Amino acid sequence: MKIVQGVQLHLIKTKRFKTNHITFRFSGDLNQKTVAKRVLVAQMLATANDRYPTAKLFREKLAELYGANLSTNVSTKGLVHIVDIDITFVQDRYAFQGEKVLDEMIQFLKEILFSPLLSIAQYQPKVFDIEKSNLINYVESDKEDSFYYSSLKTKELFYLNKELQVSKYGTAELITKETAYTSYQEFHKMLNEDQIDIFVLGDFDDYRVVQLLHQFPFDARKKKLDSFYLQDAVNIIKESIEKKDINQSILQLAYHFPLVFGQREYYALVVLNGLLGSFAHSRFFTKIREEEGLAYSIGCRFDVYTGLFDVYAGIDSQNRTKTLQLIVKELNDIKMGRFSGQLMKKTKLMLINNALLSEDYSKNMIEMTYMASYIDPSYSIKHWIDEIDKVSKVDIIKVANLLKLQTVYFLEGK
Repeated sequence: MKIVQGVQLHLIKTKRFKTNHITFRFSGDLNQKTVAKRVLVAQMLATANDRYPTAKLFREKLAELYGANLSTNVSTKGLVHIVDIDITFVQDRYAFQGEKVLDEMIQFLKEILFSPLLSIAQYQPKVFDIEKSNLINYVESDKEDSFYYSSLKTKELFYLNKELQVSKYGTAELITKETAYTSYQEFHKMLNEDQIDIFVLGDFDDYRVVQLLHQFPFDARKKKLDSFYLQDAVNIIKESIEKKDINQSILQLAYHFPLVFGQREYYALVVLNGLLGSFAHSRFFTKIREEEGLAYSIGCRFDVYTGLFDVYAGIDSQNRTKTLQLIVKELNDIKMGRFSGQLMKKTKLMLINNALLSEDYSKNMIEMTYMASYIDPSYSIKHWIDEIDKVSKVDIIKVANLLKLQTVYFLEGK
């Protein structure tokens, strides 16, 4: 349902939960120049506003609303940077004194968006500086996670597009450059230019929600977003070794694949990922970790929006060559069809069970709605399960042969 051009309301009625959920989503361009600003905006949105000017007062108001929970989250899809405000709150029928909790939550959201905590055309500096410091500390502490650090370094090598080479949170250096003024200007731009989606999920009065949200003073906008980024594969494999004072070494292999979400081959890629490294019965886990004892942890994942298939392993540094050879061998075995129908059947069963379980989480249902609205109109859990069920051995072999090794990164520990 369109509120104004570029601002869309999605009503998801369900009696599955005892709480209602609102996700307010900003979708803008992924850009190194703005990513830190946008994450700082996300911090401020969940901290204070003009009516509740301290974090304490802000949280006390949420506590009054039967312990409502509000948080912000950032993510990416291709060359799109997403900032979500997530609010979970009790349904009106469970309120003890007949309060209209839904009305109050939407009013609270309106105040967050249109009455931010300002001081002369910028965020209130004292509160902003605290949030900025917190974010820098968070980003710096993330770098101490060896797997996270090696993943960032692998992406720097793999992606040709510089926007994808930076974390969705930015870097400490980028965050340091921003001020209360620059971040507020970015928020103003987000509110007026980003594609906005408002998801309301649960058991609620449709008419009342529409009535309340139409009171938000949105301006029309027209935003073109690039949800998919596909670069060409290259013939030269990039290799990098970095030494760090850590106990466990990390080996990462980045493969290119030329697929996007919704294509038939996508579902074969999902099954392939499961066969190789998503479960305890997967080939990497059983062969390399259990039988050979080479890896403390091992697995794989893929980003369907950018064509990256990533294999990662935590190992002892002296086992690098042997682990690399075995990873390549396991993938080559799949390419030649050397895997059992039983392994494929078990993997499909695990994938389908996980998909069914995902319906127990409100945010997953919201993501499904988003996907159906913007990525693949046919998308639903039933459709996804049906397509996974159809994947054949030939389909898996075909998609495995599309993977092309691009990058080998090794973070060498003690």
